Amino acid sequence: MKEESNICREGIVRAVNGDEITVEVIVSSACSGCHAKSICIPSDRRQERIVVQNTRNEQYKVGETVELLLETSAGNKAVVLAYVVPLLVLMVLLFGCYALTHKELLSVGVSVLGVVLYYLVLKSAGKKIEQGITFGIRKRDVGRMTCDV
Repeated sequence: MKEESNICREGIVRAVNGDEITVEVIVSSACSGCHAKSICIPSDRRQERIVVQNTRNEQYKVGETVELLLETSAGNKAVVLAYVVPLLVLMVLLFGCYALTHKELLSVGVSVLGVVLYYLVLKSAGKKIEQGITFGIRKRDVGRMTCDV
């Protein structure tokens, strides 16, 4: 993976099973860096475990701090699938159905149903989509800037 085209997150190794490494990362909402975060509800942080293939054959220990890398293009693909396509489905069905029937309530119902069906199809294809999104892992280098958390 090229350095400049990666999204980088810091994590902690929780398990090592052969070539599979389980890394725990803390995911924060976008407002976690805000100066007013002390008055917000602290439920904006959660822990996720990600299984990564050790393609470099490096040795990792449980408890070690590492950096997870995700190609920016994979992140962009996820955004398009999760937000852009459903918006297009909603808009096409809403305006298309209204143009054919001139009934607002029917058009809204059909468009919402279309988005729900899209997400069901997306969920059923989840494993196939996950295969196209792979994480890399590297040891945290003391001399290099670490990931933004």
